[in-house]
Amino acid sequence: MGKTKLIFDTRDLGELSDEMLKGIDRAVVAAAFTIRNEMRDEFRKGSSMYKYGTEDYANLTSGIMVGKLRNSTIKVHSLGSPDNYDTYKTRFFVGGTTYRKNKSGNKGYIKSNEAVDKGLRNAEDTLNNYIKNVLDN
Repeated sequence: MGKTKLIFDTRDLGELSDEMLKGIDRAVVAAAFTIRNEMRDEFRKGSSMYKYGTEDYANLTSGIMVGKLRNSTIKVHSLGSPDNYDTYKTRFFVGGTTYRKNKSGNKGYIKSNEAVDKGLRNAEDTLNNYIKNVLDN
């Protein structure tokens, strides 16, 4: 957790029309949602790694979200939403926790589900494909 991957397109965007720039922004948003869906799929697959899994685990996938588009930049995160209270728990499964222990015994830890890292593997290709489709049309 805490890893950030920035994806840059090295083309000179100053020569493009406003319509083309809006199309690129739409492509960035569409790519972000595709990447989010890949991360959610990876998160669901990770349920078997926990000894005491519950049905609520599948609901935690909604904690992997897409942020707002600002200056042609958008974030895909696993922090959850204030609108859906239990989604904040997603961050503990994605990042994992440290081993906990107190006077009455061992509390254990939560293994890290690497859904975000796995979802980012093809993120650059996904983004490039969406932008290429806009520029080609």
